[in-house]
Amino acid sequence: MVVAHYFINYIPTVFLGVPDDETATAVFPMHRLTLKGLGYEAVFLSGFGAFLGIVFSICVVFIIYLLNLDFYGFYESLKPHLPFILTLILFIIVVFSRSYWTAVVTILSGIFGVITLYKNPSFNCTLTAIFTGMFGIPILMNSLKITKIPHQIITFPDFKLSFLKSAFLGSIGGILRVFLPAVGGSQMNYFLSKLIVESNIKNFIISQGSITLASEVFSIFALFLIRTGRSGVADAIGNLNIDVNLFQLITSIIIASSISCAILLYLSKFILLKMQKIEFKKISMFFILFCTFIVVVSSIKYDVIYHLVVYLIGISIGTLCLKTKTPLSYMMSVLIFPTILYLK
Repeated sequence: MVVAHYFINYIPTVFLGVPDDETATAVFPMHRLTLKGLGYEAVFLSGFGAFLGIVFSICVVFIIYLLNLDFYGFYESLKPHLPFILTLILFIIVVFSRSYWTAVVTILSGIFGVITLYKNPSFNCTLTAIFTGMFGIPILMNSLKITKIPHQIITFPDFKLSFLKSAFLGSIGGILRVFLPAVGGSQMNYFLSKLIVESNIKNFIISQGSITLASEVFSIFALFLIRTGRSGVADAIGNLNIDVNLFQLITSIIIASSISCAILLYLSKFILLKMQKIEFKKISMFFILFCTFIVVVSSIKYDVIYHLVVYLIGISIGTLCLKTKTPLSYMMSVLIFPTILYLK
């Protein structure tokens, strides 16, 4: 189920610009290809990267078992130094950023994350308000200028060896996530985006697809590698109290990813052809209202006013990011800052 979810989740990310926390950094590059008539290529690249991420992840797991590497011991020795490692990486990113607005967006997003997530319980509705506001609504608002999406060319991109490099780097990001408690695929996407610049759109999209699935696969393999899960799915498998061996796990993941990738390509083609017949401005307006409705409904049990404020602040930061042409990945500091404080 989780493999199928992450594959099909690229469809709203590519065509509508509505992300979740795992696909947030990739949403704008994917959306840009769609507006150039290359939406199907964006879907294919995402699925291709995701599939390669799974393949590379499985290969690495086999190497770990063949060499009998002590991942658990390495993880235990690394834990005390994690806050300093993350702080150093973040400092380098900000200091060597090419634009004044890059630092502004990074710091604003980080402060926003600390206030909303570190000092308060991070309910799912809070994360929904943050990511929909920062990454989804600004892009949908920008799409209101578009009457119809451009004619889409249903074609596959030319293969490049650099695609394999991007997928491999994404898989490495998935491995690193195993050692970083409270750090998800979205934070690893943030750091990886600094290695593969977003101006190289196709390679960037492949890397994001790769790290998303590699992160999830390694979160499950973490049950075997460091004796603890790194996601809700991994915890659920661990709590089933059934004997699941590594071979069964790998087989099920390969089958699920193969079927899901095929469904992704077929379903995205069908939806894309249908969307060209509908006024895109109306679709964007509908999803702006729908996302706002979801934020309100999901926060009823907690504090609607608070989450609406969080939602509006997120929209403001996201709009600033778009207007200053700052890569959206810098807004992922909304999770990086509170993660560093949490680990300390």
